[in-house]
Amino acid sequence: MSGDLDTGPVSRPSDPGRRATASTAVLALEAKSTEDPADRWLVWLRWVAVAGMAATILAADRIAHGLRMGALMSVLLGIAASNLIWLALTARSGRRYVELQLAADVVSLASMLWFAGGVTNPFAAFLTFQIALAGLLCTPRATLLIAVLTIVAAGVLIAAPPLQPLTPVIAKLATAVSISSLSLILGAFVAVYAQRLSRLRSESARNEKLAVLGRLVGSMSHELNTPLATILLVSRELEQFRSQMSDEEVAQMVTSIAREAERANDIVGLVRGHVRPDQATEQVELCSFVEQHARAELDHLGYEGDRRFTLQGPLLATVIPRALVQILVNLLRNACEATVLGRRKRIRVSVTPRDGKAEVAIEDRGPGFSPEILTRLGEPFQTTKEDRGGMGLGLYVSALLAKQMGAELAVQTLEGGGARVVVTFPLDAAPVAEESA
Repeated sequence: MSGDLDTGPVSRPSDPGRRATASTAVLALEAKSTEDPADRWLVWLRWVAVAGMAATILAADRIAHGLRMGALMSVLLGIAASNLIWLALTARSGRRYVELQLAADVVSLASMLWFAGGVTNPFAAFLTFQIALAGLLCTPRATLLIAVLTIVAAGVLIAAPPLQPLTPVIAKLATAVSISSLSLILGAFVAVYAQRLSRLRSESARNEKLAVLGRLVGSMSHELNTPLATILLVSRELEQFRSQMSDEEVAQMVTSIAREAERANDIVGLVRGHVRPDQATEQVELCSFVEQHARAELDHLGYEGDRRFTLQGPLLATVIPRALVQILVNLLRNACEATVLGRRKRIRVSVTPRDGKAEVAIEDRGPGFSPEILTRLGEPFQTTKEDRGGMGLGLYVSALLAKQMGAELAVQTLEGGGARVVVTFPLDAAPVAEESA
């Protein structure tokens, strides 16, 4: 069954100019998406810093003496010019410049402080701001390098010419302004970045839900392929050979169509991880039930390898019949597909009592499961058959159905190759030992 939907003829642009325009638009979108938002944030933040430093320098010139205004303004203009360069680079290139920008900011701020008293300047604490930004935006290794660069810059600033002594009031005021400014800027940046991170997480969760929905739709189409193909085949035969068939043959075909349609309807519910409320529990004899449906499914799958049945019963258990049938369908299909890859084509189906419970087991002689995948089997979308269209829902759905019946599903890898899946049911009555094979 094809997973594509025919929506009718679709007009396609034949004009090369239109195609070129569309291609250009796509490339522009791709180029825009490669720009790192952190780079833009740093450019924007640097403009705020330039304005703040300009205001601070002008205010300090009125209350402090000995500032080298020419050198400070030159460094400030250099920072503004470099920000224009960063703006151009981040807009045109797909590269990430966050680490380089932060390193340049450490050097620029250290240059400003060199002409403003070095570590004696109350605003020298702003050097630590770059470390905080690196921790938010960079890798641990890059953050460590920025921290080392900051320490080196602070060491160099020890040798800077000190400021002329300030009055106690001005010194305290400068320290208070420095701490307040650093706290406000860092707090605002963290708040904005946290909001952006929350938005990205929401988008990621939404995209993951869409991806899960896509895989679920793909899995449903994969599961529905068999019953729908049977319905299509039988319907065509019925239409083509109706006049040549007896009433009994027609009735059999109609019954087959109804059975497969009902199976398709069940699969839709089963893939969603539940069974219909009208599917009530029944007490069944597990040996005969499992043997009957397992043989029918193996015939349906066209399995031609060795079949072995080990049945020790009678064993009575309360189950949801359709759910148990779907579990057998899922497990036998997996076993048949695995057996094709193995050296020996053998499938063993067993129903045995153990510690007051009944174990329904299906074994194959395929390649088995690797230790890595074994711990994750039973989770949704965990599969060993991606190259063959597997969606990873067979064992997951089987485990859910087993749980709804009060049973448990376990997966084992056999020595020498092969896998064994066991569904353990609570028994309704004490079993009577009887073996058939």
